[in-house]
Amino acid sequence: MKQLDWKLPEGVFAAVTSVAKPGNLAVHVNDEPATVIRHRRQLQRELNLPASPRWLRQVHSTHIVDFDAAYPTVEADAVYANRGQTVCAVLTADCLPILLCSQDGQEIAAVHAGWRGLAGGIIQNALARFQAKPRELLAYIGPAISMPAFEVGDEVREAFLSTEAVDSDTFRSHIQGKWHANLPLLAQRILEQQGCLSVQQSAHCTYTDSRWYSYRRDSSCGRIASLIWKK
Repeated sequence: MKQLDWKLPEGVFAAVTSVAKPGNLAVHVNDEPATVIRHRRQLQRELNLPASPRWLRQVHSTHIVDFDAAYPTVEADAVYANRGQTVCAVLTADCLPILLCSQDGQEIAAVHAGWRGLAGGIIQNALARFQAKPRELLAYIGPAISMPAFEVGDEVREAFLSTEAVDSDTFRSHIQGKWHANLPLLAQRILEQQGCLSVQQSAHCTYTDSRWYSYRRDSSCGRIASLIWKK
């Protein structure tokens, strides 16, 4: 668990957790509730967070909510804030965690994007919530499954055809009816198409790197958190 090597405005911070520290942060993966609560308290204490993260009920949607409306019972896959003392966070294990921040540090968001959310427009919905223009935003794409490990069917490639992000760099033919998809690059392409000029990739693969949880490697795994906060 450490703050990211990502240049942010004064008063804004970001971090990604790991399997080792503090461990699983999700309550829906058959972990002991007391253990998850302990991990969440450790997270808040060690990062010196100004508030508790508002965890969401992530369902691979394209829905984004404001921080004040974000609760564990709310079905959404992104959270946005435009005031201080807020912590936006998403949980992942192969899907994309995308963190967004306006250059003036006034607006932040955390986005969870699997291929369905990405193809469905969750990035566009998140960007639309900002008062700042896309060219005035900073974006960070955190640890996620890499192209060699992410085999998908024809239906996934077809879902992205309308985004104009499909080529040999984002989808590589594997076997009959199967492709290797580059989820982080697809997200970067969509961000850039929307006008984001500053997009940083973590370049960490959750499937091959045991520091992160991977659902494709172990379907009973926990979840890491990607967080961005304002003090």
